[in-house]
Amino acid sequence: MGLVPPRIEPPKTIIGVGMRELLVLGAGLLLSILVVLSGLALVIKVGLAALLVGLAALLALGRAPATGKTFEEYFLDIYHFHKRDRFLQRGAADLQGEPFAPQPTRVAETAAAYAPRDMIRMRPLPLSLNAFFGLLSVCFLAMLVVWLFFGGLQELLLRFGIR
Repeated sequence: MGLVPPRIEPPKTIIGVGMRELLVLGAGLLLSILVVLSGLALVIKVGLAALLVGLAALLALGRAPATGKTFEEYFLDIYHFHKRDRFLQRGAADLQGEPFAPQPTRVAETAAAYAPRDMIRMRPLPLSLNAFFGLLSVCFLAMLVVWLFFGGLQELLLRFGIR
């Protein structure tokens, strides 16, 4: 009672990747190729390229964990919430007892029940700060590995006189 039914996306392809996802991933790949072809240092190239591809994958394949919405839908919901008019309700502070609060349901769990059986189910990436910080840590580790592989460790050892 009072619950909004989940928004169920129609199947796009067998693995659930549509034109939107392909365009976002392609744009991220194109930007990362441009970064690799630029005249920056190799360590910076690797870090920026990994960051661009990871952000593109997160924006294309990520969904909000609580609602299952894409980044654009989630951002527009926040924007519309902050743009709407606000007004006070008379007597809102005089409520006796607890006001009615419907229990939230997770869209991803209910949408999985209505998905066709012959499709391959992919769990979407969580569109959250944890995923973004995980992406940043992967970029940092890639930059560190490239720096160490191309003489960074040897430079450190020579600087401190260990070798």
